[in-house]
Amino acid sequence: MVVPVIAFMLVAALVGGAYVTNPFSRFTMVKQPFVAQAVADALQAVNNNHRLHVAQAWPWRLFATLKCWIHIMETRFVRSERSDAKTLKHIITDIHASRFDPNKLLLTSGDHFSALFVRNLGVFYYPTCDPRIPSTTEEWHNRQVSYLQTVAYALGVFEKRPVPVTTIVPTGAYRATCMNFWRYPSDTVYGVLYALAALQGKELAAPVDYAPAQQELGTVRAAELLVREYHTTLVKLYAHYRDTVFDEKAGLLRRDVYICGAKDITLRACSFYDNVVFWKTTSLAMELGIIPRDRPFLRRLKQTILLTFWLEDKGYFLDEPSGEAMAGAYYSSDWLIALVTGFLDPAKAAERPYFERSVAYIQAAGVDNPLPLKYQAEGSGRQQFFLARLAFASYQRDTAWSFWGMEYIKTLLLLYTHTGKKQYLKTADKHIASYKHAMLRDSGFPEVYDTKGQLYQTWMYRSVRKTGWVIGFEQALAMRNAIKTGVGHGA
Repeated sequence: MVVPVIAFMLVAALVGGAYVTNPFSRFTMVKQPFVAQAVADALQAVNNNHRLHVAQAWPWRLFATLKCWIHIMETRFVRSERSDAKTLKHIITDIHASRFDPNKLLLTSGDHFSALFVRNLGVFYYPTCDPRIPSTTEEWHNRQVSYLQTVAYALGVFEKRPVPVTTIVPTGAYRATCMNFWRYPSDTVYGVLYALAALQGKELAAPVDYAPAQQELGTVRAAELLVREYHTTLVKLYAHYRDTVFDEKAGLLRRDVYICGAKDITLRACSFYDNVVFWKTTSLAMELGIIPRDRPFLRRLKQTILLTFWLEDKGYFLDEPSGEAMAGAYYSSDWLIALVTGFLDPAKAAERPYFERSVAYIQAAGVDNPLPLKYQAEGSGRQQFFLARLAFASYQRDTAWSFWGMEYIKTLLLLYTHTGKKQYLKTADKHIASYKHAMLRDSGFPEVYDTKGQLYQTWMYRSVRKTGWVIGFEQALAMRNAIKTGVGHGA
């Protein structure tokens, strides 16, 4: 009897610990070290990041790993967030109230994601500070503040341990544990630098300047102060990142190091996505004064990326230059990071064919059917980390990701704007209508859909239902409305 009792007590302690260190639990012990508030139409912050403590001993890393899996199992078998709203507008409002809450520690994707995946700041939540998205005054304020507080929290942790990681896991009141799920990150430094630039108005927070701003950015001063205060930390983060992933002689990322980006459960080295992210990260580091300006380097890097990855005979970008990927001419939909980062611009006649031919491939291969956008057409044929393959193998294969779906729709809208071809607009409208239907059906804006266009789930994982990625959907709607009303800068 002794062993079962001890085992039960250990499990209970672990589950209890996971609950109280979840910053979104009702009775959480986790504190907000950096709090921003509006005072006399300006943002003022109370910065207690000095109280943060980073715990990296193996018991803390084990606890951080187990608590993340506990939250995944909880939302798979016990509960899952669902909106009670019945209209599209109210579903979006409900998601905003849950995700963009300044009273919470972090801006996360929702449900089981209680830790900070730092890439979110530059990838899945990059439209957060877009002032062209129609919003109430409260929503606009909350988006800015939650985004600001999240990047400030990341900086506070990295000041204590200036090594890029994919994930920061709260493990105490002011304690955090830095983890890599599943390898060294390709896009963490990008996420931090992008957020700081966007909060200063140095990034559009949109693929293009598609319409006049409806709101005024109120975070410029606060973001400038963060850059100055954490300048040394930012220098160390960028240097560690570059030293770890970049091959200075080859002029591309190293081919012998697996790194994790948005497609994080797939084993990849020197992928197109990761190289474009490195290009953008370096550009942002120059813009923010983290490293000296070197525009010739950026031009050479861009040219090398295009020459290495563009498959002229196929009409799309190669996923990665490994022997297997080259033999199979692997495609991956995260090539759309080229739009997100401004690496390529459909407004430029010389760069437009990259988008036009990629879209043609997507449609011919059915990558956008029944909902956009699948990572790839096939359901197998890519290497994945073992545990991820066991628990949710199809997660980043032929499932449809709502984030990339929105970037695909934006691409269609921009191609229509610059070519006048109505088929692009017609296809974009069809996909927007499909997403509206799915949102009403699923009572939220899910993270992932299965091959039949239903909410994705496996024996161990269920898609987040109320993800704040809905901000990308709102941005796509705003871009479509700019075309409809003729107010867009490119309309």
